Amino acid sequence: MRPPLISEELIKAAIREAAAQSGRVTGVAVRAILARRHGNRGGVARIYRVIAASQQAAHQVAPALHRPLTSSESQQAAIERANLAEHREQVHQARWARETDALRARATDAERSVRDLDEARLRVAELSRALASAQQRIALLEHQATRMAT
Repeated sequence: MRPPLISEELIKAAIREAAAQSGRVTGVAVRAILARRHGNRGGVARIYRVIAASQQAAHQVAPALHRPLTSSESQQAAIERANLAEHREQVHQARWARETDALRARATDAERSVRDLDEARLRVAELSRALASAQQRIALLEHQATRMAT
């Protein structure tokens, strides 16, 4: 089964983080950030394609960076950052919910296994007592049979 796709926005956010951390964006760094944040590193070819596209876009947008941002542009950028942060939080919460559910299921299975083991031990003890009793009865009957034969 294929892992779920990571959106381009999440990949671009990881690219920005890698650029902010080291000033140099590498596929390995971006995939490590994605793995840490979302539990999925994404496809190699796709990551490098998005990195190349973002670097081309950065070269094209560079002249526009020299003009001051208008109020609506800065507000829009803040809204986009908030939406991205909210999306990251939702992904994070969903991941931990899945992991918590998996751990609960494993704990339930372990408890069931312990109960089954206890029941099996009781059954073995009961059968052992029955076997010992049967062996004693056989020995007694064999002894009586040998006494009658003589």
